[in-house]
Amino acid sequence: MIVFRNCAVLLVIASICSFLYGIAHIYIEVEPNACRMTYMFGEPRFARLQFKANNQFPNYGLYYYYEGVRQPLDPNKMRMNGAPVIFVPGNAGSYKQVRSMASVALRKAREHPGLGIHLDYYTIDFDEELSALYGGYMYHQQSFLKYCIRTIASLYRHPSPIVLIGHSMGGKLAQSVLTDTDISQHINAIISISTPLDNPVLSLDAHLSQFYKETHEKLSYTRTATQPTTTTNVCQSMHQRPLSEQSMANQDLSAKLDNVLLISTGGGNRDLLVQAGLTTSQFNDLHAMTSAIPRVSLSCDHLSAVWCLQFTLVINRFLFNISQRREDGSVFFSNDKQRNMQSALMYFVKPKTRYHGSINIQTHNNWHEERHLVINKFFANGLRNDYYELIGLGRQPRYKKLAIEAVNVDNDANWLFGCESYKENATGKNYCDKATSLTHLVQRVPIVDDDLRNIAILDLHNLRQTFKQWTHLLVRLPAGSQRTGYNLDIYDPKDRFLDIRMPRWYASGRRIAINETVQGSIHYRMRIADLVEPYQGLRVHVEPLKCLKPNYRVTVRVCVPWASGFERYHTLTSPKQKPGLYVNVPTLMPRHYNTTLNPVLLDFYLDPICRYRISYEYSYADALSRIVLEFYGWLPAHFICVLLIVLRMQLDHFEEAGSLKSLRPYIGYLQYTSLYVVTGCRLFKKLIMNMKILPIPEQLDYSVNVSIIIHCTAIGLSVVTAFAFWFCLTLFGNSLQRLALRLTRLSTSGSNIMLSIMTHLPITYGILTIGVALGACSGLGLLLAFIFYFLMLSNAYKDYVEDYLWQKAANLVHKAVGIGKKSNSNKDDQSAAVANTSDQSPVSNDGDDQQKLLNPDEKQAKDELCVGLRNFSFHVTLLLMLLILLLLNVPTSLAWIRSRKHGVVLPDSSIRTTIVALSSISLLLQIRAPQKLRGNLILSILLYACAGISLLYCQMAIYRLNFIIAGAFAVIAMHQALQKLYERLFPSAK
Repeated sequence: MIVFRNCAVLLVIASICSFLYGIAHIYIEVEPNACRMTYMFGEPRFARLQFKANNQFPNYGLYYYYEGVRQPLDPNKMRMNGAPVIFVPGNAGSYKQVRSMASVALRKAREHPGLGIHLDYYTIDFDEELSALYGGYMYHQQSFLKYCIRTIASLYRHPSPIVLIGHSMGGKLAQSVLTDTDISQHINAIISISTPLDNPVLSLDAHLSQFYKETHEKLSYTRTATQPTTTTNVCQSMHQRPLSEQSMANQDLSAKLDNVLLISTGGGNRDLLVQAGLTTSQFNDLHAMTSAIPRVSLSCDHLSAVWCLQFTLVINRFLFNISQRREDGSVFFSNDKQRNMQSALMYFVKPKTRYHGSINIQTHNNWHEERHLVINKFFANGLRNDYYELIGLGRQPRYKKLAIEAVNVDNDANWLFGCESYKENATGKNYCDKATSLTHLVQRVPIVDDDLRNIAILDLHNLRQTFKQWTHLLVRLPAGSQRTGYNLDIYDPKDRFLDIRMPRWYASGRRIAINETVQGSIHYRMRIADLVEPYQGLRVHVEPLKCLKPNYRVTVRVCVPWASGFERYHTLTSPKQKPGLYVNVPTLMPRHYNTTLNPVLLDFYLDPICRYRISYEYSYADALSRIVLEFYGWLPAHFICVLLIVLRMQLDHFEEAGSLKSLRPYIGYLQYTSLYVVTGCRLFKKLIMNMKILPIPEQLDYSVNVSIIIHCTAIGLSVVTAFAFWFCLTLFGNSLQRLALRLTRLSTSGSNIMLSIMTHLPITYGILTIGVALGACSGLGLLLAFIFYFLMLSNAYKDYVEDYLWQKAANLVHKAVGIGKKSNSNKDDQSAAVANTSDQSPVSNDGDDQQKLLNPDEKQAKDELCVGLRNFSFHVTLLLMLLILLLLNVPTSLAWIRSRKHGVVLPDSSIRTTIVALSSISLLLQIRAPQKLRGNLILSILLYACAGISLLYCQMAIYRLNFIIAGAFAVIAMHQALQKLYERLFPSAK
């Protein structure tokens, strides 16, 4: 048992250190901000639209954006003829965030007047409400957004479908209006930017959870959902295909909601507020990360996504591409979803390369042929004429793959072909009269320098079987003054495909995947099995061994087979580059998915001027930082679980009044019993899932390592907060009391009278705080309850310490006086005293003297237990739970404060749990709890049950902790009250 206890202590300490280490390395994957700022060409102006909903929502507004016009515009009186776009801001977002996107659209329309296409950008002011924290806002904003859509649709002479662009929670709001069929007929497409679509980042409010649930249920009936299965693999082709692309091509888009194009985007590793896995939805048609979007190829943080020039250009290019013009000059968005989807693929996934089919080649000059397996050919000063290179397909059967890279060749250029060659009689050289374009198989690699890189990975075996008449591949380098050339690498896949398994967390040290690559090679592929959870981190090292030039570049493509749209690129130019190459998955692997058959893929596009060593290792820094980012929301549930177990132990163990142990701040907190609850809940969860008796717990199929780290961190946090509270009670009680007086605006005499009344008649405590909660909001009632509870405990502790010190001082004086009298009485008979002392034991004599010298009050106090407010550790734990309840209601309180000035009534979902908690605390104070009573077994079972429920049902749904805390307060109060009543009715049962 001692060994197990020591191991548990070490586990707790190691977990706390791991969590702190993860916080310290939270930016380990974050790359520098490469976004270019968007500048307006004129002064940004906003014209407010007037409509009936302005009276119903006085703090909201709808604005039309324009620039460079000094005279104010009134959209209600104008003839609007552009394609309408509505920008929906998110959590604490401003309507002015539309400036970057709208300004780019205005500039694009002015630069291309021949197209006759322009966009009308509208933006909504939601008063910068905290919609991610309080779900009551979402229903108000949803209603106002519907009014805005109807109003904007009425401004146009012809029916004009609207595109919604939602940032953060604005994207979820835009998705939610699709549930109204009358509104969805006005919507053409929705683009969400860094939006948690299917699940909120933190579910702090019951209304927010209900909003997500209602939206999901309604969309499930009216829109096609696509989810990964055990056979899903989006990495089989050179670029990822959206899961909905195939199903969309095969289904009849007659449903109104299926005709709306849904596009979601994520910011990548720079966005620390919304994790990448939350930005996609099963109802989407297309998902893309900014790091993989062509012509963007960078990561955006949560705020920069709305002003990043590279990204706003892509969005507006897409909107212009799906716009059409009527004969009267008005512009509208196309209703052809198939066409719009192809445009979205072209701008957000892979630039569309025109399929040229077969072409005729007239010239037979400047033709060359290469038969080597590895070719690196460049022209430093460019080419005067087009350069033709033939590459023979007749290779040994084992050479099944061909990688070819063209440098500084425009992506739209037709430069790669397959053909049947003929021999020219005069020169004996091979040439082709007719060639079939293969440029549509080319993938554009993100640019990190001035060189354009286009690469194609071809299967020679399939080419030879499909086009049996082909004898060669043809590379055509266009004429130009810029440096140009190509790299060729023909290889056996067995030599270039590296199969590895994700190292276990306890495996340390670097492992070699390949010791040295082939000189001139440009493509290697690493297939990683067992990389299945978001917190796992793999660090991959690519070290140049010998280079022909000092500067090199290696681009790595990361593809997760079950996660469509999460393809990303990472470019390395130095072995010590920061951030390095870290590989992880954005979402949990589907159940029963086989990563051996469908592994995570890493494609290395190497610079042929170097040889490289490729190695890998388990990255503790990356793994722990991802645990912090992905699972920090679990801490409140585990913290409450720990406090409930501490409460159970404190109710079993009472210290003696007047003893030094009664002043200890950590009674019950130095425990590891709550770890049993973690493991027990995992087993009980499987039982619940199989028997289907209780409600289904949260589907969190993560490794037990995550739960252990989070729970041990909660244990350490509970110890720290207990000591902090004790420290405040000891040293800063008076200072905090003065601060409380300022917050409550009470005078010192009034505060003393209030505390005296509450101390002697605690039922007034409950009446006052519950009245405030009902009259204002639950948060204010809890705040007032916390302040007075803390002051009552602080005064009780101060009095207890004073009595303790006075008692000890009196005992010392009494003992000193008794010893002096004894020495004077025995002074005349010293020999007799010596004889008597020699016959008796010194220990027993001292004990008798101590018993005789004990004060009668001290003898009585020694037999008493610390009950009521004198059981400080118990009340500190209750105070901590009350503090958590207060923090959970902070969003509701902020919403209530902001809504007061506008006269808007918002629902308070925590008022019932608040009343139960405050009533229970006042009852506990009234009966001077805790008391040493019987029936602790039943109470222990109930507290264990509450602790288990908090882990099974409250790790994601944090708002449910309100019910757990209130229930725990009620259980303890009922136990104390009923047992005390029973002992009064039946005194003999004591």
